[in-house]
Amino acid sequence: MADTYEKIIDTAYRLFAENGFEKTSMSAIAKEMGISKPAIYYYFPSKEQLIHTLFHYLIAEIQFSTFFNRGEYTKENFAEKLIEDGSRMISQQAADPFYEKIMNEYYVLSTRNTDYQRQLTQVLNDFLNGFVSLLESASHFELIESKDIETKAQFLTLIVDGLDKYSEKNYNFNTLAIWEFAVNSLFK
Repeated sequence: MADTYEKIIDTAYRLFAENGFEKTSMSAIAKEMGISKPAIYYYFPSKEQLIHTLFHYLIAEIQFSTFFNRGEYTKENFAEKLIEDGSRMISQQAADPFYEKIMNEYYVLSTRNTDYQRQLTQVLNDFLNGFVSLLESASHFELIESKDIETKAQFLTLIVDGLDKYSEKNYNFNTLAIWEFAVNSLFK
């Protein structure tokens, strides 16, 4: 039973990314899975509920704490660890051919639905607060100046958000090099 639920989520993720929310029907998801449409409605009473549930899965996967663990940072490894963790996040998202497309669907949806907008904003705020905390540690280790920690954290948050939105191959950006440059620009 749980297996079917997960398969619905996975199939919806792919089809919503490929075709968009509006052009993907519950029937299309059922057909792709080889199950009946009522079987999907057993788990999700509406397409909107499926979209909402998928969103919560995505939000849980892109939390700051998923990629950055303050306890692993030392004076000796700080800049390298920050580059490594950010690079792992960027690479993981870039390796998923559907990630950018599905997130774009949610960004568009957030322009019409304040609940989605609020939650996406909260993800960015969590990154901002996480970077503030990390950079305060770096300052404590005397690796960066304590001046403008908040601005530096905002800078890293904007870089992460920008790389998330513009990492598509069409832009031809070297996202890993951009991240490394951004981090190195903060350290002495």
